[in-house]
Amino acid sequence: MKRNKISRLVFILAMVLAADGLNAQAAHEITLNVDTKNPNPGKACFFKAGKNTTVLNNSSPETFTILAQVGDNIVWKGVSSTEPNIPVKITAIKYISGPRIFTSDTIKGDKLVQATVIRGGKAPYKYQIQFSAGSNSRMYTIDPKIQIGE
Repeated sequence: MKRNKISRLVFILAMVLAADGLNAQAAHEITLNVDTKNPNPGKACFFKAGKNTTVLNNSSPETFTILAQVGDNIVWKGVSSTEPNIPVKITAIKYISGPRIFTSDTIKGDKLVQATVIRGGKAPYKYQIQFSAGSNSRMYTIDPKIQIGE
């Protein structure tokens, strides 16, 4: 009888741990691809998302929207789509509107920026991504979005 209770307890514990694993945090890698040969690289770019990321809209850089969950980690990085040796540096993610899903309104970086989603909301989180291309010190901006799932 005692052995049955222990077996049942072990089974329940295993099920709880397995169910918790289904809600694991995801890592989202967002790559900003910039045409660094273009005289205005801020207008000659597009986003790509890693395979673990659901893209809700990718019709333009301004409408680019991904789906994320509370606890997910998001990493933004930049690359040149035309000149592999030219660096594209993402220097900041700045809050514009919607729920404040990160710990700060401005998240700074050097070559890439990363942040963890700490809260959700019904409206999309709209942010400004700031980047530079090559040795040019000019900053460019794009305003994509993140939708937090329930």
